[in-house]
Amino acid sequence: MASAQAKTVIVTGAAGGLGKAIADAFLAAGANVVICDVNPQRIASVDEEWAKSYAGRFLTQQADVTDEAAVQKLIDAAVTKFGRLDVLVNNAGVMDDFSPVGACSKEKWDRVLNINLNGPFLTTKAAIAQFEKQEAPVRGVIINIGSNASTHGFKSGAAYTVSKAGVMALTKNTAGFYGDKGIYCMALLLGGMNTNINDAFAAGLNMEMFQKIQASQTPFTPEKFVPIESVAKYCLFLTDKDIAPSANGSCIVFNNNWPEA
Repeated sequence: MASAQAKTVIVTGAAGGLGKAIADAFLAAGANVVICDVNPQRIASVDEEWAKSYAGRFLTQQADVTDEAAVQKLIDAAVTKFGRLDVLVNNAGVMDDFSPVGACSKEKWDRVLNINLNGPFLTTKAAIAQFEKQEAPVRGVIINIGSNASTHGFKSGAAYTVSKAGVMALTKNTAGFYGDKGIYCMALLLGGMNTNINDAFAAGLNMEMFQKIQASQTPFTPEKFVPIESVAKYCLFLTDKDIAPSANGSCIVFNNNWPEA
């Protein structure tokens, strides 16, 4: 596995699921890791677990990525503790309920777009301000967690689809402007994963939309899950100083070939 020694990494929404797997991978590779999450119970659990193995090399903070002041406080805390920031992984996200636009409530739309798109905007903005204070050639790397829905318009509800398409656009725009400054941005466009993001489905789905989507493609089966540990390894790989410049602007499909290419 690639070394991440001396790097400081922030992973959002990382007290469980994919985010924690990414954080675990960076810790195991020698990085200092800062995570945030909105769930205080999960944060406390991670604190207890990591204190046994990674004392002094991690920081946990309860923070809402849609709150600009909280995001700045997170960045500041990371730099205060570890001296710099090298990597931001924008993992925090929520799923919608598969509602098409005509059935999507304004409340649902606002919540999904706020977390999935406004959140990465705010964290990216704050991280870049810190990166610009640091020395080249690699001043910082941003990895955004995208989705099949970033490029396919009929894989989820309207809100989630728009939010993840926006994440891809944010990735490319950021890469285009900041690449020659030694700040690199890329996205992983992920397929289905067995993570706690599926908790969103517990509240119920728009079954008409869900069934239409299912009927339009090869059915999703458990063997098509993308292992979160594999995603974590890919994130670590992308931050390598020899890889990040070449990967700048890439939106990499990582979906276990579902839907089929």
